[in-house]
Amino acid sequence: MNAGRAPRVLILAMDPRSHRRGHKRVMGLAASFLDEQGARVDVVTAEPRGWETLDERARLHRLDGPEAGHPLLRLEHALVSRAPRRIVRPLKRLGRPGAVAERVQSRVSSAVHRRLFLPFYRHVRPLLLARLARRGALRAVDMAEVGRVIVMDDVSVPCAWRLARRHPDLTVTTQQVRTLDPAG
Repeated sequence: MNAGRAPRVLILAMDPRSHRRGHKRVMGLAASFLDEQGARVDVVTAEPRGWETLDERARLHRLDGPEAGHPLLRLEHALVSRAPRRIVRPLKRLGRPGAVAERVQSRVSSAVHRRLFLPFYRHVRPLLLARLARRGALRAVDMAEVGRVIVMDDVSVPCAWRLARRHPDLTVTTQQVRTLDPAG
């Protein structure tokens, strides 16, 4: 760490909704480091909402945009929703049978999305977010200045694990201790 500059804390909160009061915990932790420790704080998240009351001194790096534009999500939407809808669309002119076909297609597409894709994506999402963070948000953070990385949820673990492996001298922890002391 540079002696002349304030230390930097990186808070990984990819999915703060997974914990009760997740946003409040992140904001309280950030405020504590900013006020009491005089540190600079970066928050990396994939949650688009709930950050209005985050201290403006903390830098917020959002991954929800890159995640939404990822080819995996676009491909799933094209195969499960858009293509079947285009197949059923000409049947609309048949009247009631066309409306029934459209309703059935909608229900089947929704069921495939909920029962097949979402369970699969729940396992893939942490790895995808780790990759998006490495390629985007973490490029804006000078890791040589970071004194501590705090992991707030399970979805952030792969990203933190990769940071710890790439920077072995970095303190990466799930403990939400409000101090920069390496022992704490």
